[in-house]
Amino acid sequence: MWDALEPARVDEIAGSRWRGTGLDTGHPMYGTLGTMHWWGKDFTNARKVDPILVTDESGEIVPDTSATGGGGASLWEVSFRGRPTASMVYDRLPVIDHFAVVTSGSDGRPTTLLAVMNGRGTVHEGEHFWFVLERDG
Repeated sequence: MWDALEPARVDEIAGSRWRGTGLDTGHPMYGTLGTMHWWGKDFTNARKVDPILVTDESGEIVPDTSATGGGGASLWEVSFRGRPTASMVYDRLPVIDHFAVVTSGSDGRPTTLLAVMNGRGTVHEGEHFWFVLERDG
């Protein structure tokens, strides 16, 4: 499916908050994100990203930097499976999330992204962690 989708562009996904849903492929990250009450990501701009937003005890959506080694992330164009695509590079983890466009709105901007987590220690039993992001608002 990934190869059939158009790569996302940094300028089309920056400036938005995105609600996330993990795909349950048996990867342990699926359970980890559920336990931490993962909500999604905030791409404030290309150089300021909160990679993990969670729902706290009061129901507020807040950044959780404890899961990112205390850092944030930024958006860059990085190749995955031979094609350059918008990718989120963590500041303090050897991890990159890559994004492809599933659907776009009437303005041509992506509304749904397929995402894959890539990097050292992210592949489990030969499989990456896959998730979906939907533009919030």
